[in-house]
Amino acid sequence: MKYQDYEDIANRMKEDAFHANCNISVLVEDIYDEEFWRPIIENTKPNLRNKIYFPSYMNKQGTRGKPILKNFKNFVDEKFIICIDSDCEYLYDQDVWYIADFIYHTVVYSKENFQCHHFSLSEICKSLTTKNYNFKSFLEKISRIVSPLFYVWLYFKEIKYNDFDYLINNQAFATVLNFEDSQFNSIRDDNILFPSIQDKVNDILEKLKNVMDDGWYDSIIIDGIPNIQNRLIEQYSIRPEDILSFCYGHGVLDQFVEPFMRKLITILKNLKIQEVKQALSDDKDIDNTISRIENIARRDIKTMLNTSLIYLLLDAAENKQIQDIKKKLDKELN
Repeated sequence: MKYQDYEDIANRMKEDAFHANCNISVLVEDIYDEEFWRPIIENTKPNLRNKIYFPSYMNKQGTRGKPILKNFKNFVDEKFIICIDSDCEYLYDQDVWYIADFIYHTVVYSKENFQCHHFSLSEICKSLTTKNYNFKSFLEKISRIVSPLFYVWLYFKEIKYNDFDYLINNQAFATVLNFEDSQFNSIRDDNILFPSIQDKVNDILEKLKNVMDDGWYDSIIIDGIPNIQNRLIEQYSIRPEDILSFCYGHGVLDQFVEPFMRKLITILKNLKIQEVKQALSDDKDIDNTISRIENIARRDIKTMLNTSLIYLLLDAAENKQIQDIKKKLDKELN
């Protein structure tokens, strides 16, 4: 379509919002993204509660996405905004199109990364089992392990070199984080996971070394990675222990966090039942108590992860990326 066609569509979406008695039109990549962006906008601008219009515009294939939304970047204003996943493009492309007024991105790789935040996972865990688990320390250790792979991925993105995309890609991160292959049967088994992930990272890096010039690979490890690490810390406050939030979101959520949570909830539920049996061994109502524990733990993990953003909107979460999004919204929207 021509430039004028997209301008006409943008104006029509604004008009549709007005006729729907809404104050703002928000263009997102997918219908599933609406329930991510809506609470952030409404939490930042309470006057927009129930006043947000999400256009149903799609291309001829019935889909949307960043390439489609990019066509509307010149028509955004305080009544018509675009909200997207960053895919971390801004970390290696200073001219990426979505760094602009009235266009908002997730900062982390995608909305799925927010579903893997340690604060939300802790709240879900307590809700289902009344037991605590140190997700912060756990996820930070995994972040440090996978960080070299992320830095190498970012290095090649920065220099626009794609000959090794078949090795360093989203699937590589998903493979490294695949939990189904892990032996995790008690809360003390988390130390088993770390060497397993480390081995898979080392395997990919070894394959990369075998197809590269030794001098080039060594220079990346010795100089390239430290330079990228320092730049991310200085420019974006992204430390090695934060890297998991910037890795391929679906890989982190689908391959690791969701199956890990299912196993962990089962383990903690059983520990809770053991505690109850010891504490209430003479209680005639013990079976009912255990039944209630089991029923609570049966709540659907996927649903709870999908709605976990609400926890990150709490001040106690102290999530920097959510706060960055809210500050930009607050500054630009009246």
